[in-house]
Amino acid sequence: MNANEFKKLVNKYFSPNIRQLGWKGSGFHFYKHDPNHVVNIFGIQGAWYGGSVTCETAIHFDFIPDLAHKEIDISKTSYASCIIRKILSPKGDGDHSWTFRNNEDENIKSVNQIWDAFKTHGKTFYNDFINFPYPFDTIMPQDLKAKPNYKLLDKYYIYNSIHFAWLLKEVNLFIGRQEIAKDFSIFGLSQAIENSERMTAHSKSKKAMQDIANYIDTNKKMFAI
Repeated sequence: MNANEFKKLVNKYFSPNIRQLGWKGSGFHFYKHDPNHVVNIFGIQGAWYGGSVTCETAIHFDFIPDLAHKEIDISKTSYASCIIRKILSPKGDGDHSWTFRNNEDENIKSVNQIWDAFKTHGKTFYNDFINFPYPFDTIMPQDLKAKPNYKLLDKYYIYNSIHFAWLLKEVNLFIGRQEIAKDFSIFGLSQAIENSERMTAHSKSKKAMQDIANYIDTNKKMFAI
């Protein structure tokens, strides 16, 4: 059994179930666009070394592009290009992968386990964001300053504080809080500049300095209001 063969089982045993809940997609990528501007994302990823898959729940929004695209296209947004995401596991927490078996019945069992985890723990994840702009409208720049390893809702780790500051800038612009958006812009850009200073301390080659200049320029554009 390889990833392509497992994908066929997902299409046969998982896809019909998730589509009944209003989701679109097939194979290893699914999404659901809610009226509250939240785009729910679910993805399955084959391990680079083969032999298993992992699954992730994620959310994005319909008013900003994701991290991988310049244009907004919710059908192309994958969990990997989302800032808010969580690995799906049978117990609800921790890393987990589903290993391919030589027996098809065992692999069908794995697909059904993914579905069971999705409709319980996955649903819990998505339900945490059904009241958008909550919880994003409760977060202030000082919260990110006070907790470098910030956890959204004390549940979900934020692995890139700069990208999260950009997201909060965009959310606040969308809900009409211009001044708070500016504060997140200032905070995010300052974090990027600190990063660039650390980069400069490690390497001063011509190529490295050009990469750092490009990095700063990219962040200035990202945090522009």
